[in-house]
Amino acid sequence: MTTKVRKTLTLDPDVVGAFGDEPAALSAAVNAVLRQELERRVRRADLAALVAELDRRFGEPDPALVEEFERALT
Repeated sequence: MTTKVRKTLTLDPDVVGAFGDEPAALSAAVNAVLRQELERRVRRADLAALVAELDRRFGEPDPALVEEFERALT
């Protein structure tokens, strides 16, 4: 079993109420949401590092092309 760290959180009553009286259910839900956020931040940092490496290797992209691709993706 993984060692857990005890922290105090301040949450809205309706959010806590939705998980009932079982503290483990709320802890598991909070842990899952924080894990997703951590993974999102790691992916974002990895992507930023990749873009920086591509800029270093090939130079900054043409702003007109960036605008064209942004329009195509929205």
